[in-house]
Amino acid sequence: MAEIGATLREARMRAGIDIAEVEARTKIRAKYLRALENEEWSLLPGSTFVKSFLRTYAEALGLDAKLLVEEYKFRHEPFEGSGVGVRRASRRGGGGAFGPPKRTNWVPLLLLLVFVGVALFAVFQFSKDEGKPSATTTTDATTTDAAAAASRKKQQEQRRKQREQRAAARLVVPLRIEAGPGSPVFVCVVDAQGKRVVDGRQLQAGRRTGLLRSKRFKVALSSADARVTVGGKRRNLKAGSDGVVAYEITRKSSKRLAAGSRPSCA
Repeated sequence: MAEIGATLREARMRAGIDIAEVEARTKIRAKYLRALENEEWSLLPGSTFVKSFLRTYAEALGLDAKLLVEEYKFRHEPFEGSGVGVRRASRRGGGGAFGPPKRTNWVPLLLLLVFVGVALFAVFQFSKDEGKPSATTTTDATTTDAAAAASRKKQQEQRRKQREQRAAARLVVPLRIEAGPGSPVFVCVVDAQGKRVVDGRQLQAGRRTGLLRSKRFKVALSSADARVTVGGKRRNLKAGSDGVVAYEITRKSSKRLAAGSRPSCA
């Protein structure tokens, strides 16, 4: 396949449109469009946004967006192979240099110990039964004590669950993201379980996500104009030097993420 950037540039020139017109159509900044055509990947804000921008640009030019994204992945993303476990055989038991060790037959000894144990238990039970004053009275008392203990245990378990539920509710982050009035924003959000709850979606101007709930979130945005709120209160999040807003958000704090720790929605 031809170079990715050359494919985009040739398609744009065949269509007779310039970068400014593409910027207006796709809402992608002109410098990022030029970086795509020149394959200057280091000027783009991370692999997730490269693929998102590439997909949007290709669709605007009538190209096969999926094919171009797959070509980018093949050429520029690190290969991820699955490791195969080795040396499993060495973990199995062996007998050293002279073959497997001899096994002692413990069965007769174990049977003897079981027999002695059963006999001692029978003698103990017989002696215990001889000294019982009243089987009926003892049974009634035992039943009452067991019922009271079960009731106390149930109440304790209910109180414990209520405490855990209250503690969990205090940690939940009610998150909502709204695009600014001027332009759309690319949104990637991953929750505490690693699930992509907003998977590289382009949020149009003035539109917002539903209310997201988790103990914490990792958020990546293509613009600092987006409004991010937790429990209805806005968090002041700033873009990094590459123009990307990337933070880990909890109930009490917002921590900026380095490029290698940002969420991926590719």
